[in-house]
Amino acid sequence: MSRVMVVLAALLVLALAPLAHAQKSEIVVGASFSTTGRFSTEAAEHLRAYQMFIDETNAAGGVMVKSLGKKLPIKLVQYDDQSDPSAAAKLYEKLITSDKVDLLFSPWGSGPNFAVTAVTEKHKVPMVLASASADNIFNRGFKYIYATTDIASMLPRPLVDVLKAKKADVKKVAVLYENFLFTTSLDEVFAKSVKDEGFELVLNERYPLASQDFSGMMTKVKAASPDALVTLCMMPACIYATRQAREAGVTPKLFHVNIGPMYVKEYMEPLGPRNTEGIVETGFWHPDLPYPGARAFHDRFTARYGRPPSTDAAFAWMAAQHLFQAVEKAGTLDREVINATFKKEEFTSIGGTFRYDERGVNTNPRPFLSQVQDGKRVVAWPTDLTRTPLRFPLK
Repeated sequence: MSRVMVVLAALLVLALAPLAHAQKSEIVVGASFSTTGRFSTEAAEHLRAYQMFIDETNAAGGVMVKSLGKKLPIKLVQYDDQSDPSAAAKLYEKLITSDKVDLLFSPWGSGPNFAVTAVTEKHKVPMVLASASADNIFNRGFKYIYATTDIASMLPRPLVDVLKAKKADVKKVAVLYENFLFTTSLDEVFAKSVKDEGFELVLNERYPLASQDFSGMMTKVKAASPDALVTLCMMPACIYATRQAREAGVTPKLFHVNIGPMYVKEYMEPLGPRNTEGIVETGFWHPDLPYPGARAFHDRFTARYGRPPSTDAAFAWMAAQHLFQAVEKAGTLDREVINATFKKEEFTSIGGTFRYDERGVNTNPRPFLSQVQDGKRVVAWPTDLTRTPLRFPLK
């Protein structure tokens, strides 16, 4: 090709670029969801929230992109990763390289996100992680990840504070934890804190992912007679652990279930008041928290789906809020500009105001505990956040 032809080709590309830019008609967002497999309960809540966000945003005209001078609707391209982190990583490679999506929503869970973020980091695609709390995700020096959840090393703080406040009545603590990246991370932090604070850790037992049989473990728990039983579990194992603890006659003064009551249809209703009353849960999110739009999101989600949102739904909604606030603040779909925006701006959502540190972790976390009281999940700790204080000891 002659030098003249090379110059003409370059001029043609430059001439067509603004036209292609102007013809951009939608923002394509890609994601994989565990619509089948062991993570399907939690991941379904992600998809519900993302779809509601897209529908409401599009109904309002879309997302403003200043560089284009117009609002664009959001289009979702999605796949089922079948609750397999390796499959999720391959799907995100496809979304980026073959589907050519503009942006990404995250999959559900620390395990899948650990795998997927290696792919997004390689391709320099910023992604807000809606359910990834394991510290090691954020300790790899990655520059394109941002979390809506508190990380695992922060989450046990309110539970440890409660035990310290009740130290006259709590001497012995038992812990059961699921073999999953997130829950093992929680156990490392919590078990160390319990021992450092002078409590007797009478049991600290790991069980298989998605276990359904807790009979042997509950026999051990009952024999150890702990004042506090802490189960660091995922769905659906939390359901089986709670039911079988009650059936075995395990009666601690404080019974903590990592997640459970937030799932009204899957946990609260099937187990019933007798099994759930008094259960303390890690407080990831709650509609009664004093954050803009929290209660309104809860009410609209409930009206649309006939069920209240779990915290997984709330964190997915927050992730979408942060992502498209970044687009509007950046004024472009250029990923590097969007990524730079995440590093310097604040983001307001139903989870409060976020500012991200160099790891992509919120610098202003506010962990808390909820409790089932009279059949409802309420904010119970710390005292400055609650109108319904923790009920202790359990009767």
